[in-house]
Amino acid sequence: MIKQAVFQGKNKKRRYFEGWYYKCISADRKHAIAIIPGMAIDPQGNKQAFIQVINAANGKTWYHPFPYFEFKARTDEFDVEIENNAFNAQGLSLNVDTKEGSIKGRLTFDEIHPFPRGPKHPGIMGPFGVIPFMECYHAILHLYHEIKGVIELDGELLDFNGGVGYIEKDYGRSFPKTYLWLQASHFAGGNASFVFSRANIPFLGLEFPGFFAYFTDFKTITRRFATYNFSRLEKWEVDTEKGTCAGVLEGPNGSLAFSALMNSGGRLRAPVDGLMDREIIESITAKVWVCLTNNQGVVLFESASNEAGMEICLDDQVASNKESE
Repeated sequence: MIKQAVFQGKNKKRRYFEGWYYKCISADRKHAIAIIPGMAIDPQGNKQAFIQVINAANGKTWYHPFPYFEFKARTDEFDVEIENNAFNAQGLSLNVDTKEGSIKGRLTFDEIHPFPRGPKHPGIMGPFGVIPFMECYHAILHLYHEIKGVIELDGELLDFNGGVGYIEKDYGRSFPKTYLWLQASHFAGGNASFVFSRANIPFLGLEFPGFFAYFTDFKTITRRFATYNFSRLEKWEVDTEKGTCAGVLEGPNGSLAFSALMNSGGRLRAPVDGLMDREIIESITAKVWVCLTNNQGVVLFESASNEAGMEICLDDQVASNKESE
């Protein structure tokens, strides 16, 4: 089974990217930031390292580039360094001071809930996660963890003691041209985690719509909905003008209805053939509602979150204000 958290790109020469996504929410929910360390190789073989930051409070984003020789990553365990910055499963340490801005401090994680993996479930992508030559691979590392520490962002102190976080990663050639992504871990009704993504996936010269979703309350409820386990996405609607989406997931063990509303977001750079020149809009204060029922229609969990991650990206062919299926 592939150790998805560790660096996969050691022998890549061109058209490749890899990035780890840390989402951090403070205990009082006044501060929400995302930190993305990564690397990329363009079609000509030029390499770079980077650290991206988004501050939900004002939607401001930072892209800090670094020479590739400053990037060091182990292939046997999750351990990444970029100049004087370090990232792993137990925390992160930041010491960035560039013309783009500054971010400094250290966060440590405990009470970690990793994404469950095993022979039958190699990752959130299921069997697609082990097929070679996919355009983009997605992995969830931590569904939830608690945070200790303080970050100084452009001179502002952000206290994350008692806060919670989430880690995922992407790697491959390019982000999908058309996709939607949701992630929420801060529900008013109690601790839970919900992740959903739908994308048009190129494969062997063809393209097909695929999706995956995962929900857990960390106690007794765990549900997986995905193309690969014959779940269905019903009543699917996305409105790019309003920044909304909604759908009903029907799976072997029940159904999950959800809706989401994009809040103010910031511009992040995303890869196209290893070139970090595509701009996407991401919110980490989106509003998400979920309602999970079993096969008998009994409600198992219903709640909303106001600190969700959300991205809506449509290519030119489907960039009308509304897409339905």
